[in-house]
Amino acid sequence: MTFGIGAAVLVGWTLGVDAMQRLALGSVHMLPITAVTFIIAAISLWMQRVTARDTGHQWLVARGLALLVLAIGLVTLMERVLGWNAGIDTLFFRDTLRRLPYQPIGRMATNTAFTFTLVGAALFLLDGQTRRVRFIAHWFSTLGIIIAVLALIGHLYGATAFFQMDAAAAMAVSTACAFFTLSVGILSARPNASWAGRIVSRTGTGMLARRLLLALTIVPVVLGWLYLLAREAQVVSREAGVAILVVVVMAIQLTVLLRAAAIVQRGERAQALALENAAAARDEAQQANRAKNDFLAVMSHELRTPLNAIIGYGSLLGDGIPDPVTAGQRRQIERIGVSARHLLALIDEVLTLSRLDLGRERITPTPIDVATLVEEAAAMMEPEARKKGLTLSLVLPVEAVSMVSDAGKLRQALVNLLGNAVKFTDRGEVCIRALAEQEGEEVVFEIEDSGIGIAPQHLPRVFDAFWQVDQAPTRRVGGTGLGLHVTRRLVRLLGGDVSARSVAGQGSCFTIRMSRAWWGVTEDAHDVERESTEAVAEVVS
Repeated sequence: MTFGIGAAVLVGWTLGVDAMQRLALGSVHMLPITAVTFIIAAISLWMQRVTARDTGHQWLVARGLALLVLAIGLVTLMERVLGWNAGIDTLFFRDTLRRLPYQPIGRMATNTAFTFTLVGAALFLLDGQTRRVRFIAHWFSTLGIIIAVLALIGHLYGATAFFQMDAAAAMAVSTACAFFTLSVGILSARPNASWAGRIVSRTGTGMLARRLLLALTIVPVVLGWLYLLAREAQVVSREAGVAILVVVVMAIQLTVLLRAAAIVQRGERAQALALENAAAARDEAQQANRAKNDFLAVMSHELRTPLNAIIGYGSLLGDGIPDPVTAGQRRQIERIGVSARHLLALIDEVLTLSRLDLGRERITPTPIDVATLVEEAAAMMEPEARKKGLTLSLVLPVEAVSMVSDAGKLRQALVNLLGNAVKFTDRGEVCIRALAEQEGEEVVFEIEDSGIGIAPQHLPRVFDAFWQVDQAPTRRVGGTGLGLHVTRRLVRLLGGDVSARSVAGQGSCFTIRMSRAWWGVTEDAHDVERESTEAVAEVVS
């Protein structure tokens, strides 16, 4: 719109149409240099319609045009203040300008030059490096709006002081309109960084602000104009007119207030209803989750019985009871046992997870010798490591270190991490270390391997349930993706934490940190543990 106003005025000067030079608004003309500057400013704003530096050379050209607008405003302002002539006023239509009463010839008004300085600086600083610079740009634009509105009100009410600062020059109505649209455009270009963002926002705040804007800005101006018309026509006395104006303004403001209150009330009701629906949905989801966990627990127990029987009878058959078996039959029986034990381990993971979800995982704190605990966990995984040709090494504290915790659950966590390390390591070694840190107040367990490692983008998800680094159906390593998730929940249930660091292709290291002292975590700790599982696992990269 600013470009259109400037272009229309230039066409008016070219054709010599007086009405187009004023846009048929008021008696003051928009000067050619003013129209040209508006066109330059509009092009600069259009070229900055997207974020800075996203448009390369276009953004640099836009800033150059903004500097040109700023320079024109500053030079003209200096001409007015210092009384010297830079020659830019009569660059266009010099002979035509001589016939107009403006002095000096073709020079824009002081308030016009000052406003061009503001909007030129705002355009140049629109995408400043710091928040303070952008803040200055937005408030320069706001001042441009204020000056334009004052000029428009001055023309409407006949208040010359609002639009004229010089003896023979003033801000035209068309100029004030162009400044208003240009300044609003600058604010709208980056609405989220200025107060304009609150008005154009699609939130309830924005909707309320837009509804109040008309009543609080346009309506008072119109009422004041009507009052002046009534006074000129001598329809009402001064006192009666002022009284009527005050009453009408109060009535309108009261109406706006009640309307705003109704909007806020509807929003509060909608919010309350949404909260109720969310609470109901959450309760239903929790009930469904409890039902699911109960089902998993029951089914897992039912599956364990026949699986234990399969494992037991398979072991007897492998031992030649009741009749001897051939070597081929023994290999097949061993495969049956491996598959059954694998399935039993998966069922145990599901059982543990369901107990954790239901808060039924009991904690039995007892004194623990750290070295013995590590040796027991390593002994459970040593056969698997030996089958793959891996070295399973232990690094234990030189002096005896003891702690108080649930030995079974802590051992399960260590075995899970050791099993994971063995599973994803084809050659090299798996090492489990135990050491005391922070003046002996903490015990740290580290399980490090020389396996495939984990890519950095996957580290934040390694403790998520049912998630695996290799998600392909043809992945080389099986599993449900529950092992690390269950391990983390068990460790946190015991008052500790587990983290991971890894380099892809070089191996991984999982660290468990536990307090040596027992801080009173009881069987009710599942409430705290359940809250902690809502957070993202701390992953050390």
